[in-house]
Amino acid sequence: MAPSFENTVGRYVHTDIAGRPHRVYFEEAGQGIPLVCLHTAGSDSTQFRHILEDPEVCDGFRVIAFDMPWHGKSLPPAGYQDEEYRLTTELYTDTIRAFCRSLELDRPVIMGCSMGGRIVLHLAEAFPTEFRAVIGVEASDHQQPWYDRDWLHRPDAHGGEVCAALISGLVAPQSPDEYRWETLWGYLASGPGIFKGDLHFYRADSD
Repeated sequence: MAPSFENTVGRYVHTDIAGRPHRVYFEEAGQGIPLVCLHTAGSDSTQFRHILEDPEVCDGFRVIAFDMPWHGKSLPPAGYQDEEYRLTTELYTDTIRAFCRSLELDRPVIMGCSMGGRIVLHLAEAFPTEFRAVIGVEASDHQQPWYDRDWLHRPDAHGGEVCAALISGLVAPQSPDEYRWETLWGYLASGPGIFKGDLHFYRADSD
């Protein structure tokens, strides 16, 4: 097979989030209205790789997908070893707004999936003039817990495998096997306790 290159480019931006310096990784492609993509709990921006290469989307939008701190290629802040990761509505909001400011985006569209779909509802209510539009993918304003979060971070269980097992039940049964496993890899590769920390926002802090 001859080598080929995608249009997507990736780089890092240094920015302060909630008073702490962070190095945030993001990928982008296309031109036009900025469209910022928010990944699901315990995963990373790889979930949007197909949208980043979709000419119908990229002809009218500058698609930008970033890894939240503690996820993917965005490292945790210095001193992370002395704290437990727990995402809150306030921290999530600060992270998104700080990222958009660092790229000087003019009233971007924010599209989030799952926990990202939950936070965009808050953004629309709290900052109606700051964002051009919000798109909630698999979004909800509230959902009753259907499993015990403590299973996601235990010394006697592989958190990534438990996480992927839970998510596998949310993947459509007709999805091609290649893409099912591509999706699950993001959860299998998640850092220790990260999925559990994200679900603090999703299950406990936001409603």
